Amino acid sequence: MKKFAITLISASLVLSSPSYALFGLGEKNTDAVTKLASQAQSSTELVNSLKDQLGVSTEQAAGGAGALLAMASNELSGSAGEEFSGLSSNLSGILNSAKSAGNTLDSMAAVKAAFEKLGLDSSMVEQYVPIVLDYLGDEGASSGLLSSLTNLWK
Repeated sequence: MKKFAITLISASLVLSSPSYALFGLGEKNTDAVTKLASQAQSSTELVNSLKDQLGVSTEQAAGGAGALLAMASNELSGSAGEEFSGLSSNLSGILNSAKSAGNTLDSMAAVKAAFEKLGLDSSMVEQYVPIVLDYLGDEGASSGLLSSLTNLWK
């Protein structure tokens, strides 16, 4: 059920618009961020966890998680990158969207800018990270991958 829900949210993000619209990169109009993210399914475990624990909207939960995962997709290499790619079947829509954006989400500064486009304070990244890491751990991510992500998302 978790995989199906993630696939639904991911597909809605990918089919709606390119990822730069989701994160508001290259656009001055932040309405695209809200419009695209509002199409996300609210039933996914990750999105619900973020909403419940942080009190954010569905759009903010999906967009913030997507920004972190996009950065990971762009930046991880070696065995961590391979393992992350193996987990990507659960997150294929968000990751395909990230790949189509090229290297636009290749630093924490870019992720924080994406958070701001979603109407979140950039300091919220620090609150998202442990929730996303817990979710990935529940999905079977190894301690090595989780450690790599922790270092990446500092």
